Amino acid sequence: MQADDNDESISQRALPLSHGSVPVEILVKQVYESSPQRVKERMLNLLVGGAYEAAPLPVRKSLLEHLIRSVGVLGLVTVAGGIFAGIRLRGGWPNVLVNPDDLQSINKADVVALVDYVQTVSAGVLLDVAQLLASNPALTGSGAVAVLAAIMLRRVPDRRRIPRN
Repeated sequence: MQADDNDESISQRALPLSHGSVPVEILVKQVYESSPQRVKERMLNLLVGGAYEAAPLPVRKSLLEHLIRSVGVLGLVTVAGGIFAGIRLRGGWPNVLVNPDDLQSINKADVVALVDYVQTVSAGVLLDVAQLLASNPALTGSGAVAVLAAIMLRRVPDRRRIPRN
């Protein structure tokens, strides 16, 4: 009996979410804030990938068009086997046109890779992506979108400190 009591108290301490005491979004934000920069970037990549996966097709289309537009063709060739470069070239410059067939062939891992590259060339684009996702009523229940928006909104003051020439 004592072993069972002990196991139960350990599981209660290890899993405070089972009692609803701490929302997952808060825990993710805490982990994000205490992580090294590369881990933060990876977390953002995964959050956008999760949001993409949860999004309806029109939002996926807008999200991809926004991300693809922020990267040059040469960079897109190196991401996800060049799938995004083909989309970029097909639409003509400066237009980007993602077709329904494209959405069927692009998965979460491809989007994560694209967001990772976007962060290296234009990290500010993620704030726009977070706003795009957060403003869509179909995603109001998405935990990934909620955490992404909260994290990105906290980063806004950092963007204002950067001198613009």
